[in-house]
Amino acid sequence: METCCQQLDQYFQGARTTFDLPLHFKGTDFQVKIWYALMEIPYGETITYLALAKRINNEKAVRAVGQTNGANPVSIIAPCHRVVGSNGKLVGYGGDLWRKEALLKHEIQYKPKTGLLLF
Repeated sequence: METCCQQLDQYFQGARTTFDLPLHFKGTDFQVKIWYALMEIPYGETITYLALAKRINNEKAVRAVGQTNGANPVSIIAPCHRVVGSNGKLVGYGGDLWRKEALLKHEIQYKPKTGLLLF
């Protein structure tokens, strides 16, 4: 538990972009597949529910993906806040949309800069 708290603290300080914790999701095979797929969404980026459904090769399961996202037992570690509606708007977050927005803004603020620096 201490490691989890330390890693969450590092995340909120902007010093951690991924988590290294032993996770053992309990749920249906479908749910577990979605929760692990959430962990593949890059820090500071978003995808749609449809894109997440396509990642698990089940394009027609968009609603089930949304329901499973809402049942996520470790919502920051498996970052369900990075999943948005098809129009790019923030929708469907169990911790209220203001928290989803705050988490995304936090990640954008601390997202590692990429690109070639010449000087």
